[in-house]
Amino acid sequence: MGKETSCLVEPTTSPLVHIIRHGQSLHNVDRGYPHCDPPLTDAGHEATRQIKISAVPDLIVISPMTRTIQTAMNVFPSIASAPNETEVQIWPDLREAHDAICNKGISRADISAKFPHLNFSECPEEWNHPPHTMESATIRAETVRRRLKELSKEYNNIVLITHRGFIAFLVKGDRYDVCESRSYRFGTNEDAEADALRFGINVDTKAPQDFGPTVLVPYTPQGSSNDTLN
Repeated sequence: MGKETSCLVEPTTSPLVHIIRHGQSLHNVDRGYPHCDPPLTDAGHEATRQIKISAVPDLIVISPMTRTIQTAMNVFPSIASAPNETEVQIWPDLREAHDAICNKGISRADISAKFPHLNFSECPEEWNHPPHTMESATIRAETVRRRLKELSKEYNNIVLITHRGFIAFLVKGDRYDVCESRSYRFGTNEDAEADALRFGINVDTKAPQDFGPTVLVPYTPQGSSNDTLN
């Protein structure tokens, strides 16, 4: 298959991470939604088909939830079936950072049956992750950043599709809206030592947080005054 036609090619000399929040899902419009793993709404499907990023991804990493996987397949239609040219990985560590029922996934067998072309081998057989805490989410975010940095030795444009609450632990900045995307570069050693870049307030919890030592810094494309790409 050819490269993703929905993306604009913008070469860069340093690896980038493009973070996307999933589209509108049933629990976003029904706050009392009583079920695990809500899918996208019809409006969510339509809106996610309009998402653009600034580069052709060579790796797409997705939270193991129906809404994030549907978002990924709408943004990058070629991954909706196998084989596809772009590598896809499913990471349980990208799950949401809240314990509401809507943030609980389904068993590995059930999610694999819904999306049989994807590899869920990293997921536990049952959704038995421990209860969320701020400390565990902070540690999980650093684990993800370190893993991404290691992968950036091989991949130049990594797309991450995840959830608002976890993004707030992963990077500094304003709260993500549904379908929003922003791009980041990996911080240098000097960046990691700069308090202004590494430390800040978690936009969801309003608590002080260490966003390092592996730091993701908003990427500003050459000739642009914006801190992020949308």
